[in-house]
Amino acid sequence: MFKRFVVLKEVLHLLFPMVLTMTLELSISVVDTIMLGHYSALHLAAVGLASSLWLPVGCFLIGVTFGLTPLVTRHLHGRQPKLVNLYMSQAVGLSVVLGVLACLLVVFVLPHLVNMMTSDPMTREVTISYLYIFSPALPMLALMTVYKNLFESAGRPGIPLFVASIGLALNVLFNYVLIYGKFGFPELGAKGAALASALSLYLAVSMFFVYDRFLNKKPLFTRLVWRYTRKFWILLNVGAPAGFAFAFEVGLFSSMTWLIASFGNIALGGGQIVMSYTSFLFTPMMAMSAVTAIVVAKAMSKEGTEGVKKRLRVIVWLGLSYVLVCFSITQLFHEQIPFIYTNDPEVAALAASILLISSCYQLPDMLQTVFTGALRGFRDTRSSMIAFGVSLFGLSMPFGFWLSHYSPWAQSLSLRGFYIGLGAGLTLLAVILIVRFKVVLIRHEGKRIGSPREVA
Repeated sequence: MFKRFVVLKEVLHLLFPMVLTMTLELSISVVDTIMLGHYSALHLAAVGLASSLWLPVGCFLIGVTFGLTPLVTRHLHGRQPKLVNLYMSQAVGLSVVLGVLACLLVVFVLPHLVNMMTSDPMTREVTISYLYIFSPALPMLALMTVYKNLFESAGRPGIPLFVASIGLALNVLFNYVLIYGKFGFPELGAKGAALASALSLYLAVSMFFVYDRFLNKKPLFTRLVWRYTRKFWILLNVGAPAGFAFAFEVGLFSSMTWLIASFGNIALGGGQIVMSYTSFLFTPMMAMSAVTAIVVAKAMSKEGTEGVKKRLRVIVWLGLSYVLVCFSITQLFHEQIPFIYTNDPEVAALAASILLISSCYQLPDMLQTVFTGALRGFRDTRSSMIAFGVSLFGLSMPFGFWLSHYSPWAQSLSLRGFYIGLGAGLTLLAVILIVRFKVVLIRHEGKRIGSPREVA
């Protein structure tokens, strides 16, 4: 019992600050949605469309940096902290290169998709403007995640929490001033939301850099090794599959948004509300995934598979408790929740009906995130990428499309069929990842992961 308490304390020490950090980071998107929902239904729909396009790109950038976590954790807790500079140098180089490429993709390719996805000229214009303004912040999105992963891997999650708190407060202020045109600034609507989010990301990276370089008594990233900024293949080898897996998951939601666009602006607005709300609930699950990756990597460097099993049991039980609370709240208040985001009764009614469905697949969603993190702790990211691709695009999308358009229940289900398909895909994904984890665990029985010098 005492050992379980020690493990629980270790997990919660990381989990609580990381949940708060991710919640605050996601709250930036929630603030955008709420403020734009009360500003204009057209601007809300446009930002929903823009987000569905750039989020898979941004999540690939974030996912690639996940490869830093098991590598840095092993060396920090394996008494080789100097190697952290080499990995961080790789991460900086990779973030800049991929961030610039992502920016070019958003500016030159995504506007063509916008023209294909909506026929409303006003929605098209606002969506493209949002993409143009936000795109230069994509390298900062990757760098911010790199710094966050560094501090969390070192067991110091309070610093990312502080940065996220300041970033959210500034984003609320910037949104209020720029969306509505306060204090002499022009009224920019969705353009103002894009500018506010971009400014918040630049300031967040600046705060991380200033703290670690000038205020931190024991700096983690002490110097940039320039030649390793170009040698990021080891980090990319671990992080790219994780990036693709994360992009696949978010890309599925984005694809649903593209398909929902054919049902009109009311459907787009309702879908954006559901995405914003479910993303908010998903944040603690993402934190559980990140914590799982850290504690698995740490346990394998010190205790072996028995330590991994103890920690995973604690995290799964915490996840089950959280899912039960979320399910109860959503089922009880599904009609009231959409009015937090919009005053439009049609949009709210549609979102309320979808929330009933989305609450039913939170359990498999929790399980797939936890076991994705566990596999990442073993540096097994390719299997997760394949599982995501097969489950989400092999089952969720075609099954949801069939339910919404060709099934005997298509007329009554309408776009709700897409969310039922999503639940089926997440269930299959959870099963695949659990089986894969058991296979990996058996392979590592009796072993401990050391600290091989693989950086060069």
